[in-house]
Amino acid sequence: MMIRKATSFFLVFSFLTFQITSAEMTAPRPAARGRVMTFLDCYEKVLAHYPALRKRYERLEQAKAGRNLAVAELFPRIRGVFEMQTSDDPVFVFGSLLRQESFTANNFELNALNTPRHRTNYRFGIEGDILLFDSFNTISKIRSARRLVQYSSLEIDWTEMEAAILTLESFLGILLARELYSVALEVKNASGKDLQQAKDLADKGMIQGADFYAAKVIAAGIDREVNRLGALLKTSCMLMNVLMGEEPDGEWEAAGRFPGSGQDKSELEAWLARAYQKRPDLAAVDKMLDARRIEKTRQKTSFLPKIYGFASLDENSHDWHTGGQSFAVGMKGTMDWFDPAYPGRVKDVDARHKELKAERDALRDEIVRDIVRELARYETVLLDVPVMRSASADAKQASDLTAKLYQEGRKSIADLLEMRRGYYETAAGYESLLLSLELEYAKLLFLSGQLTEDGIRQVNARLKG
Repeated sequence: MMIRKATSFFLVFSFLTFQITSAEMTAPRPAARGRVMTFLDCYEKVLAHYPALRKRYERLEQAKAGRNLAVAELFPRIRGVFEMQTSDDPVFVFGSLLRQESFTANNFELNALNTPRHRTNYRFGIEGDILLFDSFNTISKIRSARRLVQYSSLEIDWTEMEAAILTLESFLGILLARELYSVALEVKNASGKDLQQAKDLADKGMIQGADFYAAKVIAAGIDREVNRLGALLKTSCMLMNVLMGEEPDGEWEAAGRFPGSGQDKSELEAWLARAYQKRPDLAAVDKMLDARRIEKTRQKTSFLPKIYGFASLDENSHDWHTGGQSFAVGMKGTMDWFDPAYPGRVKDVDARHKELKAERDALRDEIVRDIVRELARYETVLLDVPVMRSASADAKQASDLTAKLYQEGRKSIADLLEMRRGYYETAAGYESLLLSLELEYAKLLFLSGQLTEDGIRQVNARLKG
């Protein structure tokens, strides 16, 4: 993603200066982003690129085409026809003369009737036929096709929700990596100053060398964590770029922060009721089940009579200049007295219907299991967040107090860096819980079918603060 051309020279210069300074002080931090994007911005880009969603749209178009084909069977079919035939068959010659309005008294001679000369007939015409009645077979086909269109549309809604939860998980990962990097960098800088002071004291023989080298080992671990988090932040942004269909190394900045507070949770029964009512994939299975039921009825009644109307307008000519015209109008009915494929068709569609019913029951059970698990996780996170918030504040206070004790000579440099590392680990645990607080609730919305456009905007508003 290119940095906007409208960015002023001053900002670019400041950005480069900051990067050079940071490179001297710390491990390389991912570059400041040239464009700010919210969760909603990322989600819209993911929707535009998401291959699974494009696939669903193509299936919807196929379903609409199938519906149009079914409806087309109710309309008449009109064809233009042309036929040329030459024969000396007595019946053909006699009929052709009549159709061409060229029959004369001489054609009644026995020799002319028994052994006529060959004759050519050119036939031009328009034919049409229309379904009049087929025991509602075509109507059932149309009803089934409409259910399939609704099924495909609901599958699109579900895939959009899947894209939303996937985007949110990636976006929250970026926010978490950024927050952890900031905390780790703060700890690293403070530890670096402490370590430099300890080195000066060690050179003067005022502290034990063992404490100094133990502190260096702890500081090395903190440095590695900063490097790991810098790589994690970069990788998280690259993965989001892939989701959005952009270049992996495109530069942008995620706008948002963790709210830090939970949302009111409902009881399990309320979540399940919403899921049964609003889950698009469950509603899609119901539409497919209804389509299979209609198809089963259609196959069972496929032996009933079918009646068609037909009409034709013809002109027959011998020489392309003269000829006769005729028309025909009528009806034709058919009924299968014996169809060896009938039992197999009925059995096949009945088995498919029962199979789909079993899949629907399995999906309902899966919904219950998933919501139970996610609700338990969310309730646990709600309980853990205040505990870790307090622990993080305590760890910060302990780190500051240990620094004062170190200055007074009552704590070693190793004790101080160990306390700073403990502060980072506690803060990292707290930030991870804040991520879980948002993600687990969003998963509950997703599993209950509520991660619609309104739900997504609600999540975006919370992250924007």
